[in-house]
Amino acid sequence: MMGMLLFGVLLNLFSVALSSGLKLEQVLVLSRHNIRTPLTAKLEDTSPFKFPIWKNEVGHLTDKGALLETYMGGYFAEWLNKRGLLPPGCPTDENVFVYANTRQRTRESANAFVRGAFRNCNVSAHSIDSAEMDPVFNPILRDTSDEVKRKIIAEMERKLMELQLQDAYLQLNEILDLKNSKICETESFCDLTDAKDEIVYVVGSEPNVVGPLAISNSVLDSFIMSYYEGMPDKDVAWGKIHNNEQWTLLSKIIRENQNVRFNSSVLARDVAKPLLKYIRGVFNGPLRPLTVLFGHDSNLNSIMAALGFKHYILPNQYEATPPGGKIVFQKWSDEDNSRELLKIDYVYQTTDQIRNASKLSISNPPQWVQLELRNCTVDKNGFCPWKKFLNILN
Repeated sequence: MMGMLLFGVLLNLFSVALSSGLKLEQVLVLSRHNIRTPLTAKLEDTSPFKFPIWKNEVGHLTDKGALLETYMGGYFAEWLNKRGLLPPGCPTDENVFVYANTRQRTRESANAFVRGAFRNCNVSAHSIDSAEMDPVFNPILRDTSDEVKRKIIAEMERKLMELQLQDAYLQLNEILDLKNSKICETESFCDLTDAKDEIVYVVGSEPNVVGPLAISNSVLDSFIMSYYEGMPDKDVAWGKIHNNEQWTLLSKIIRENQNVRFNSSVLARDVAKPLLKYIRGVFNGPLRPLTVLFGHDSNLNSIMAALGFKHYILPNQYEATPPGGKIVFQKWSDEDNSRELLKIDYVYQTTDQIRNASKLSISNPPQWVQLELRNCTVDKNGFCPWKKFLNILN
């Protein structure tokens, strides 16, 4: 019901926009891949209980993740046709470009999006031919200066000091039975609340931390991906997460892990530099109506931090950057006033839509949440000046 209400408001906004001389000119979508298997296969040390077995390789897109991304692609094609940005039928290369990182989960998410959006058309998802991370999407530390290192470490240390995860750690201790785990027996790591995080800063690698935040994040990643995948309740955290309140508390660990590692301004501008340059090139180059980029939650978080997004909340979702979620940058022309405008929305599936594999359409849409930049004030319809946005991007 909430999703339909939000979408109704959005449709009303677009009706106002179109009737007042506004026209959608260009869209760039920055997407996280869809559901994947957990990123580590070494969770068994954290609990005496057995974790579920996945049929896909570690970190790979699941079949359900591909299905959900196909639904998202179909929905976007329908939305873009209704907005008049893409004509009915098959688009040309001049109209659409889909570009993914080299990881299997991003490549296959992009392929699934294309299948859903442009079925039976000669449209392909692109990625470079490499087994390594594409430099455009690789969220690694690049600046070698001592001054930048000092600033980034200070940002990360401040965020670690501000963590308020005591209650989440206590609950996760119980769910895991950490005191009877192998990591407790062999490394004396028996209580998440009693351990300290250490920053790992290596130029050429992702900013990282070692300690309770990283370990608990890996565990929660397994729990929530199992939930998204639709596994029986008994196979999701061994049936020990019973309600939304528990999920909300525990998922703070996932959000804070990204917050510490990618959500600081100096850090984000460093790790997101190539992706920012690519996005800037899209908006400053020849006008292509639709560009879709498939990366990771680290890409979305670092881009938002670098550009100065305001805090936002995604209703009916536990994560701040859920699988398949998309930042949708929209360039509008105001023909009546001879100006160009920016609008940004987060488009995502709710936890229920993901777990239930709900097929998306204009009548059953994903959720839309308006996003804002701190240095680009929006009007009552959510638009801010395009030139101001380009100044921020530059």
